[in-house]
Formats: sequence, C-alpha cells, structure tokens
Amino acid sequence: MNDNAESLSIPAEIKQEAQEATLRLLPAKSKRVYEKEMVEFDNWRKKRGLGEGAITEEVLLAYFFNVEKHFAASSMWTKYSMLKSMLKVHKGIDISKYGKLTSYLKVRSRKYKTKKAQILERNQIEEFLKKAPDVEYLQVKVALILGVVGACRCNELTFLDISDVQDKGSYLYVLIPDTKTNISRSFTVMEEAFSVNAVEMCRKYISLRPKAAGRRFFLRYVDGKCTTQHVGINTISKTFSKVASFLGLPDPESFTGHGMRRSSATLLANAGGDITTVERHGGWKSTTVAENYIEESLFSKMAIAEKKSRCYLMSAKLWAPPVLQKLPIE
Repeated sequence: MNDNAESLSIPAEIKQEAQEATLRLLPAKSKRVYEKEMVEFDNWRKKRGLGEGAITEEVLLAYFFNVEKHFAASSMWTKYSMLKSMLKVHKGIDISKYGKLTSYLKVRSRKYKTKKAQILERNQIEEFLKKAPDVEYLQVKVALILGVVGACRCNELTFLDISDVQDKGSYLYVLIPDTKTNISRSFTVMEEAFSVNAVEMCRKYISLRPKAAGRRFFLRYVDGKCTTQHVGINTISKTFSKVASFLGLPDPESFTGHGMRRSSATLLANAGGDITTVERHGGWKSTTVAENYIEESLFSKMAIAEKKSRCYLMSAKLWAPPVLQKLPIE
C-alpha cells in the first residue's frame, strides 16, 4: 500500500485531531496576532491576483519589499517569524529554507539601529523612593521596586497574584510562574535593596488591600487608599515615565516599562554580576540576549578601562627587562 492510499484510509476524526494538534504549535498568547499577519499576507496576494499555489520565494521577496515601505527592519523580522509559523502550520511550507529571503532581511537590518528603552540609575531610583509622597505614588513605588529588583516585564507585574508575593520576615519572596519564555522565575526583595526599606514599603501597600479585592496583586491606588479595581498593563507600563516625570528628567515619555528590565540587568552588571548571572536573573534564553539589555553606563566603561589598565601593567612587568621587573607596580 502506498502513502496516498494510506492517507485516504485515515478516518476524518483522526485528521481533525491532527489538525487541532498542529494548531497548538502556535503560541497561545499571540495566536490572534499571528492570524492577523496571515490575513494581511493573503489579502496582499489576492490584490496581486495570486492564487493559493503562488507562495514561492519570489512572491515572498516581493511581499517583504512592500512591507519595508511601511515597517522598520526589526518589525520585518517579527512579521517574517509569524508568517513562517503560519505557513508551516496551515500550508506545510517552510520558508526558512528560502535563502534569498533571509539574506534580503539581513541586508535591510544592517543599517537599522534598535532604540533601547532608557534606564534609571540607582541614585535616581532611590531619590524617587525617598522624595515622592506615598499618598500619591505608593503603587508606583512598589511596581518600581518589584520591576527593577525582579527584572519583570509589564505583563508579569500586571497579572501578579497576591499569593505570588510571600512575606518571609526580613525579605519578600516573589514568584513569577508564567513568563514570556515559559521559564518560571523567582526573586527576593531585601530590606536593604535600596537606601529605603523596600520590604516595609511593599508591606504598607499590601496592608491597604480591601477585603473584597480579587487575586491580582496590583490594585488601583487613589489618595492613599487601594480600591478593588485591578491595575491594567497600560498603567504598569507608565511606571518608569511617572518616575522620570517626578524627577524632572528630559523626555519622560521615552522611559517605557521595558526600562525596568534593562535597568535591572544594568544594575546587576554594575554590581559585579557576570553575564551568566544576569542571564539567569532575567530569564533570558542566551547570554547574547542578556547583553543587549545591559546599558553601557559610565560605571561599566570605567570598570572595563580599569581592567584593561591592570592587564597592560601586568603585561609590561612580564616583558620588561630584569631590572625594571623589580620595580613595584601599584
């Protein structure tokens, strides 16, 4: 019996189950976005008079040539990734084998420089925690503490459950069970995390929860009181801009929620954490990704310069004439 005969004998129920299993290959959280990208591609094909069978490398090159007119290079890679998954699942087409297409995207992205979220230095964070009045900014302060200490994404803070924040006396243990990379993380907030007592600040916010509040950790905070209304992701994402605005920093709107993760990685690196530690801290999949989150601050530049200077001095001592080798190197 050949393969075609075998496929014809497969019951419809089995085919349906196989189709449902295939659809699960797509990320559940982003399924709608993936489907939207496929619809955009299909609509473009139809406008150009291309049929179902016209999904070739040449067609995709033309599609992305038009995409480039409206999107940045980084967005083109995102659209490519989504379209690759959708075509593989629904059409059985693997566009990762299209060498010309990937080469085209690489060439277009060489001149593109990504805009990284701005960070806050430790002294700026501590100034805000000290000076901003609790009656207005307590919720912002707690989001800032957890976001920076735990390198949290905005959606992780938004959906944080009250049971995920456990008071251990001298510190708080925080669990992030559901992350973008499907890697659960946990971190601790110590009393001495900043120049103010970060644990007491979080406790104060927790103590203001109404009894009728739901499971979400972050609740709307108005005039020194928590309501039963959950804080949405838009409010959480404005945490950094509110801090920057209070501190009088230029262009506060450029301080996005993503800056919490970048600030966290940078502070850890500046404190002496190696790249592997930073990678594990933020739950990044590789050291390369983690490195992109670290701001090349003046502190880190000075540390690198100091290391280079020491290496140079040791090298000079090693290769100097015997008389010079006896001279002390400070």
